[in-house]
Amino acid sequence: MRFFAAVAGATLMPDGRDYDEQCIHRLEEHHTVITTEHGDTVVNTNTGERVVLPPCASKATSPGVGYYSDWVVDTVSRHPSIGRMATNWTVPTAPESRGPVPGMSSVYLFNGLEDGSNRHDSTFILQPVLSYGKSGCILNPLAGWRFTAFFVLGSGRAYCGKVIEVEEGDQLQGRMTKTGDSWMIEADAGAKGVSTHTVSGGLAVTAAYITIEGMVIYNCKALPKEDLVFSANSLSDSQGKALEPQWKTEIYHQECKPAVTLHGNDVTVSWGASDVVV
Repeated sequence: MRFFAAVAGATLMPDGRDYDEQCIHRLEEHHTVITTEHGDTVVNTNTGERVVLPPCASKATSPGVGYYSDWVVDTVSRHPSIGRMATNWTVPTAPESRGPVPGMSSVYLFNGLEDGSNRHDSTFILQPVLSYGKSGCILNPLAGWRFTAFFVLGSGRAYCGKVIEVEEGDQLQGRMTKTGDSWMIEADAGAKGVSTHTVSGGLAVTAAYITIEGMVIYNCKALPKEDLVFSANSLSDSQGKALEPQWKTEIYHQECKPAVTLHGNDVTVSWGASDVVV
């Protein structure tokens, strides 16, 4: 089983916290993660090979820096039970800046599912992530647009599916579907491929997100300039019954003047400033 991790030290993940590299697992093939409070078992779906992982020895920590690495804006819909989420979006034009030193800044666009009453008390997130630049799952700081299935645990472990290279104008769909006690996370880039990841362990989901996130953001030019449209959002409960999204917008960083517009099943994120140092 090929685990692409094992780099010494810690790596900054999209949530703005440092994760022990021994607890970040970059998986090129389809795997199932069976997660429990006592640790995880990672199963290669193709070969059946199993690796048992104890709980991560160290939890994620804040690097305490002056710039921000955080969610910029999201819109969330909360329900007693969620069993599926699907969202379409298009790869936008690349940001104008990668930071004061090329490769410092990164941006992430995703739909995602969590537990908890708010994002700060959730214990996990399922997320098909469109990224530009480095992340815990992608070590190249000059990477272009990439689409990847993520599963991140608040206890400190992170699992990354196969990385799909995409480019401006590509049509994407992010899906998370529950079957029995398992979740399938799919980052679907059509003909360019699908990054998949399966998580087993009876995870109960109550919150659906559309999120723009930035890492090491010094200037608004490090974020996509154009409006971002997340379309055809669909939610259903664990029994397969359609849910009507009840979106609530949360803005965490005002510097670039983000705004969210809702129209039917579409969520549009726009910016009021593009040349501001944060």
